[in-house]
Amino acid sequence: MNTTVLLILVGMLVLFLLKVPVYVSMAITGCALMLATTGMKWSILGQYLYTGTSSFTLLAIPLFLLAAKLMNTGGITKRLFAFCMKVVGWLPGGLGHVNVLSSVIFAGMSGTAVSDAGGLGSIEIKAMNENGFDNDFSCCVTAASSTLGPIIPPSIPLVVYATVSGASVGALFMAGIIPGLVMALIMMLVVSVYAVIRHYPRTKFPTLREFLVALKEGFLPLMAPVILLVGIYGGVFTPTESAAIVVLYSLFLDIFIYHELTLSKFISLLKETVRDGVTIAWIIAGATFFGYVATRAKIPQMILEAMTSVVSSKVALLLIINVFLLIIGCFLETASAITIVVPLIAPLLAAYDVNMTQFGIIMVLNLMIGLLTPPFGLVLFVISRIGHISIARFTKALLPWMGALLAALLLVTFIPQLSLWLPTLLGQSV
Repeated sequence: MNTTVLLILVGMLVLFLLKVPVYVSMAITGCALMLATTGMKWSILGQYLYTGTSSFTLLAIPLFLLAAKLMNTGGITKRLFAFCMKVVGWLPGGLGHVNVLSSVIFAGMSGTAVSDAGGLGSIEIKAMNENGFDNDFSCCVTAASSTLGPIIPPSIPLVVYATVSGASVGALFMAGIIPGLVMALIMMLVVSVYAVIRHYPRTKFPTLREFLVALKEGFLPLMAPVILLVGIYGGVFTPTESAAIVVLYSLFLDIFIYHELTLSKFISLLKETVRDGVTIAWIIAGATFFGYVATRAKIPQMILEAMTSVVSSKVALLLIINVFLLIIGCFLETASAITIVVPLIAPLLAAYDVNMTQFGIIMVLNLMIGLLTPPFGLVLFVISRIGHISIARFTKALLPWMGALLAALLLVTFIPQLSLWLPTLLGQSV
């Protein structure tokens, strides 16, 4: 790789480590590349900053953010947890399974890991600790299960990936369902092993009446993912429009059914959504500009030439990329990592015939594992605060769960049909 280009890219990493905002770091790096290698005009900066955020698909991001906040504010999460208690609480390690199943259902509405961790997490950890589970175990299963949020549709990271890669949002959403369920089953297996070793409690098997009461309470929240998936794949609305649907549905439940959302709280949630949404928009804008300049500077071609000279097979390539993404996920926020990395390695993936829909699931799963790892794992910090556990102790306790997630990652990486069978069956272009 050209020495000048390499120095500029190292400079971007230094800016990241100095905690310069990601979008600023990418814009500065793009400008340096532009001056040093391409000779492009400065007017291109404004053009690509605007282009990066003008996609209709990106409208889904602030709406899904708002939907997740609405669910955590109202009584939706509590009712979901109570329903899951009756469904799987009687299994060995009862509340551990409840934790995982709650995350599966909540994932079908929120699309983010942090929303799951911050919303359901406080309910789950409190309930588990009060019922005889070790705090370490409660925090670990909560953190691990929160990674399901961006895998099972809808998913904010997959929306970002679709925008950058050109893959179909609908296909990506469908591609995440089976891998998400595989992850959940692996986690439930880990819960069962812990339950046998540590003699964790379980709830009694529910009577039909108890189950029906829980189903009645949880029915309306459970309808949210059903409405989304049936609407999207029945052609009623697009994946982007589905974000608006879930917001309206959440508002309806919080205001008219559960009466738990005040005007002042709603305004506060809107402010939080604007702040988080604008941050993601700036990241995408900066990454779009950087990606365009990097392409003009032929950085992807340089990476392709370097990798093809040392990699002899698709299997080796995927293993190397997985290791690379696991490291990236330890240091970069998910949207940042996707928007920086995908344009740079897309030619390499094409050269080895890696399906871009499957790779979207691989990439997001890698980055979700990164959310559980120091030094910048956001879910790690959220659960550490909620569960009152030190980062050092939490990280050590998470190791078996990391192993389970890595096993799921290998399955998704080397069995393409886990990701591609369902979207293909439903006629999605993959």
